[in-house]
Amino acid sequence: MLVLCPTHFEASHVRRLLQPRGLRPHVIGVGGGCEPRLRAIAATHPGPHRAVLVGIAGGLRPQAAVGAAYHAERVIDEFGATHAPTGSALGPRLPLLCARDVVVGEAARESAAERSGAAMVDMECGPFARVASQAGWRWTVVRGISDDAAVELPAEVMRWLRPDGRLHVPNLAADLLRKPRLWPAVRSMHRHASAAMRSAARLLEESLA
Repeated sequence: MLVLCPTHFEASHVRRLLQPRGLRPHVIGVGGGCEPRLRAIAATHPGPHRAVLVGIAGGLRPQAAVGAAYHAERVIDEFGATHAPTGSALGPRLPLLCARDVVVGEAARESAAERSGAAMVDMECGPFARVASQAGWRWTVVRGISDDAAVELPAEVMRWLRPDGRLHVPNLAADLLRKPRLWPAVRSMHRHASAAMRSAARLLEESLA
């Protein structure tokens, strides 16, 4: 079984769950840049492996509650194509949109939901769905909801992540020094993301069981 996470933060929340099973999470990086890493993993793991993408997502509709976790009912990729998961999924399911950029602001979230029919949004499910399907994996996506229109991410958030999924500490420190008003938002973001990942880990554990 393959468990993949966009960032090291997300991987840290599932590592303890996977270790007793002899598994470890693969960190694929953030956004569209994750596709080369996904293809490298697929090249060494061809065939009918079970694969799960696990991480956080933003909520687009009220049913995607902050702090809760869901399987992707379907994936709408960044080109508008729809992909149906091929693995089994126990638990609540919602449609998931892949966006090229962070969706910030109530108007942008409403527009994305209306356009796609999705209830949650991330930036990696599109490349994952394409690579997983081509590799012949039995795949699913698990996402914990860390933010919605009422719990907004700071617009600078992508500056704080390196493409390889690690925290970009110099950028975060520079932004916090330059804009002290970001401190409460960063603390809130970490709290909500941690709660979302705890829920995602529980949903993953149910699937593993």
